[in-house]
Amino acid sequence: MNHLIQASRPGLLLGDRPERAPAKPLNTADQWLSNAWQEWKNPIRTLSEFKPVLKRVLAEEQRLAALNASALAQQINYCRQKLQGGSLDITVAEQLFAAIRLAARSTHNVTLHTEQLFAGWAMLHGNIVEMNTGEGKTLTAALPAIVVALTGTPVHVITVNEYLMQRDATALTPLYTRFGLRVSVVNDSMSDDERHKAYGADIVYCTNKQIVFDYLRDLQQLDGYHLGLKSRLRSLLSTAPTKPVLRGLCFAIIDEADSVMIDDARTPLILAEPLQAERSAVTESAIALGVARTLHEGADFRIQHDTHSVWLTETGLDAVRNLAERLNGVWRFERYRNELVRQALCALHLYRRDRHYLVRNGCVELIDEATGRLMPDRKLQHGLHRMLELKESCSPSDETGVKAAISFQSFFRRYRHLTGMSGTIYDVRSELRQVYGRGVVKIPPHKKNHRRYLPTIVLNNRTEQLERALQEVLTRTSLGQPLLIGTRSVELSEQVSDLLHVEGIPHELLNARQDADEARVVANAGRPGAITVATNMAGRGTDIPLQANASELGGLHVINLEINESSRVDRQLYGRAARQGDPGSCQSILSLSDELVTKTQLRKIANLADNCLNRHPRLGQWLALQLVEYAQRRCERIHRQQRITVFQEQDQLNRQLAISGKGT
Repeated sequence: MNHLIQASRPGLLLGDRPERAPAKPLNTADQWLSNAWQEWKNPIRTLSEFKPVLKRVLAEEQRLAALNASALAQQINYCRQKLQGGSLDITVAEQLFAAIRLAARSTHNVTLHTEQLFAGWAMLHGNIVEMNTGEGKTLTAALPAIVVALTGTPVHVITVNEYLMQRDATALTPLYTRFGLRVSVVNDSMSDDERHKAYGADIVYCTNKQIVFDYLRDLQQLDGYHLGLKSRLRSLLSTAPTKPVLRGLCFAIIDEADSVMIDDARTPLILAEPLQAERSAVTESAIALGVARTLHEGADFRIQHDTHSVWLTETGLDAVRNLAERLNGVWRFERYRNELVRQALCALHLYRRDRHYLVRNGCVELIDEATGRLMPDRKLQHGLHRMLELKESCSPSDETGVKAAISFQSFFRRYRHLTGMSGTIYDVRSELRQVYGRGVVKIPPHKKNHRRYLPTIVLNNRTEQLERALQEVLTRTSLGQPLLIGTRSVELSEQVSDLLHVEGIPHELLNARQDADEARVVANAGRPGAITVATNMAGRGTDIPLQANASELGGLHVINLEINESSRVDRQLYGRAARQGDPGSCQSILSLSDELVTKTQLRKIANLADNCLNRHPRLGQWLALQLVEYAQRRCERIHRQQRITVFQEQDQLNRQLAISGKGT
């Protein structure tokens, strides 16, 4: 087989917006056969299997290096013409890999190493690759992006936030330009015309949420004209009832793929439309909050932290019924009033300020816990967001209704070609194969990792935890070692910052509230003696370069103060230290009062660990660590089940819509 992939250019053959039709659900046997077939047809899975390709690429690079600039440009143009035939020829791909390696040395003063070439080749074969943090994923992504873009196929490079999107696009533009390719970014502030122009570039950088919402808006405009013969005829006749911004779902490279394809896949993406909130709805929500404040946890209601839900006990139902006797309207209807009170209890007890949301400029803005970033355009549904606004004495915003919705699983399976990369994705390889049909190739490190993992310490409570963290800060800074202190919540990051202020210790704070100068804070975090307190904003994708003699002082030391809902997110934080062969170290200093631990409701074991920490420290540390690890594994299992549920519900919906002749 001399072809890697079939090009997916917009046109008469595939229509003006190529994409896969929604995949049909497979039974267990078919799923197993499909996975086996995907694994068998993957020709290169290890570095040793890649060696013959590498040998040819390096030989081609030597030949190209002997050419002058004019002859090299002619060679690239020859490759472009060869790729216009409709498929990606392996020989041409090898020639382009050699040309890209040569060009990167000129534009970035960097030589792409063997492992980067292997990763790029694996991605061209449709695999997701795991590369250690600091191994050069940004430049690696340029390999498949350039090769595929030269076939005329639109390439989307998708990542988790606008900071990384803008940074990577800017960094790689000189390399893309060398191959005559146009690159663009898509951000929230763009108009429809600006988006349409941006998506017209050869290589487009965007965030996962942004491209999904643009896709849903296009579907609303096209109203069923996006697939099949109508689309192809419209492409031939150059007529269209609307002007969609996307040119189809042809080829996607997903950066931080486990965050996008796994962590964000628990909740469907909803394209909302504003609805005028009736005055009575606001009044009923305010009354529900008042009623909810009179109820007592345990006696009147129970909280299920696992599923982020609340339910009323029989005593609570009686209390609500008695209170409702003095009210009129909807409060006369049992089912409606119970739901209103349940929503109010959720707002009061499940959603915490500075952890799940911020209040800024009189508005409630949700926080993405996985990234630590604000989501100002996202709102909770079914009146819950209005409850939070009333709880915080903010002016209620207009209610929103569901205009269109799609899950991340369903969306990304519609790409004709899909690949990606991450530093922490191998652990979820079975789910990626099951849901997306993608294999995972683990790339060996180019340089030996020198990161030192210090033993995890678990303290009884938050006060003891912060005191121990302060001791570590004083010890490290006395040596001049740069320090990154990571938290999951804005709340704890600000507690740590306040403590450092009291002690007169200069530092930088980076969280959803303090995010205006992110690039500067990150750039300076590797200075000798620098202390940076940050939420998960400083986790994925963040490169903290060591400056001056920081390497000689031990490199960056990372302190993690809160376990995350996935161990992969913890490892992303640790991955800020000891990058590209540099020295570095990391340690978790945790507390039994951590929210993730208290959610387990294993109070007897927690109390036992608490007592043992005081009386039998070694046994107490072991027991406390087991409890912490159990809490994290339990959360991972629950989230996996939630993703499976979303996936199955979307498949069920696709079957129903297919019967009715419609589809998302």
